[in-house]
Amino acid sequence: MRRTGTGWVAAGLLLAVAGCAATGPSAGRAAGAEGRLRARRSIAVEAYEACRRSVVNVGVTRPDPKDPKVTHFERGSGVVLSASGYVLTNAHSLRNGGQSAAGLQGGKDHPARVVALDDRRDLAILKIEPDEPLRPIVLGHSRDLLIGEPVVCLGNPFGMGLSVSSGIVSAVGRATQSDYTFHPDMIQTDASTNPGNSGGPLVNALGEMVGLSTTTKLGANNIGFAIPVDRIREALPEMLDPEGRGGFVLGMDVAADGPARVTAVAEGSPAQAAGLRTGDLVVRVGGASTCSGLDVDLALLGVRGGEPLILRVLRGGRFLDLTAHPTAIEPLAPVAAADLEPGLTREMYTGQWDALPDFAALKPAETAKADAFDLGPGQGKDGFALRFTGYLDVPADGVYGFYTASDDGSRLWIGDRLVVDNDGLHPAAERRGFIPLRAGKHPITVAYFERGGEESLKVSWEGPGLLKQPIPASALFRPKQAG
Repeated sequence: MRRTGTGWVAAGLLLAVAGCAATGPSAGRAAGAEGRLRARRSIAVEAYEACRRSVVNVGVTRPDPKDPKVTHFERGSGVVLSASGYVLTNAHSLRNGGQSAAGLQGGKDHPARVVALDDRRDLAILKIEPDEPLRPIVLGHSRDLLIGEPVVCLGNPFGMGLSVSSGIVSAVGRATQSDYTFHPDMIQTDASTNPGNSGGPLVNALGEMVGLSTTTKLGANNIGFAIPVDRIREALPEMLDPEGRGGFVLGMDVAADGPARVTAVAEGSPAQAAGLRTGDLVVRVGGASTCSGLDVDLALLGVRGGEPLILRVLRGGRFLDLTAHPTAIEPLAPVAAADLEPGLTREMYTGQWDALPDFAALKPAETAKADAFDLGPGQGKDGFALRFTGYLDVPADGVYGFYTASDDGSRLWIGDRLVVDNDGLHPAAERRGFIPLRAGKHPITVAYFERGGEESLKVSWEGPGLLKQPIPASALFRPKQAG
């Protein structure tokens, strides 16, 4: 039975009357006590009991850059995505670096490593190693939210530990600017939200997460904002990208929403060779049970190419165990590069384009040295393109992720391999790609164009021992110029 606020009041009055009318003292007390407990089970109570084991306290500790003896503590919240210890939180909680940990309710803190960051959406995925399986939160939907429907916010305000506040959905589709990023489509709620609630769930009357608490409106009372869960559903497969991140090819697509049903099998892929078919329901990957596409992506993290992988599927009412052999992607070898100096070569072109031009057919208006991927003489202008060329010093063997965030289009190549394709006329947007690399110098090319309006370009990377960060000038080189 779904309960409403008026229903709770009416039920309380009826039970009070029934208690007064009881004829037997013992029976009356028993019935009254049981009835009072039922009447007090509000939506907030039931949401707390359903979700409390799926909410964690996120803490980040870091030394002060000016005084190593001083330690800074930052507190936030997170939600459990899988029994194996994957946790979703806000990226802004990790913006200053440091050592991360996730504390279980009534349990101990566990060191947490950052698996993926999405600065644009303000989302991050952490991994802890719990002593026992965790309880994942139930993901609902935000597309059918009702203005005025009751919601509950769970989190760790001011580091005080798990706390609950209740309210309603005040509005949807709100745009807001936080001190970290711009949020174009948010849920507004009057449920009390404070520093430390960031990364905690906004839960509906069914105990389903419909949003991730993220920010408040400065100077206002009872105006909090949460990232809609449907936006999170769209972001997670791209953030996780287990094949790209793991440097292997399996070759199957699974539905992002609902049961983990196979939607496509690539021709000639290891998945096809294993006998996987479109329409199969994936119920286990390796040793992990899978109920959704998110479960499959999480289970594939840590898979390595060349190792056998057991996929259990349900097909035509029968369970089948299929053995796939994901193919490892051969890392790209470095090149022999001598007589280098720090920096990049930056070429600037002028013109009007709807996509990146053919630079080979153009003559640069200016060629100069750049210390990093900056707009240089294009800052504040329209109708120009830039091409950066040089070498990237890769510190260790492994899989590297590269990002370009640009307004308008951009692309990034390592050697002759296109790694990031963010081309076209568009507002500020970020794209990412992965590539396995050997340590050493690798040719890098970044192309960018701006037709009109705002102009921006940011080039970042992540890899072994490297959290996502702008590529530093110390890693960039170009052939030494005469004179």
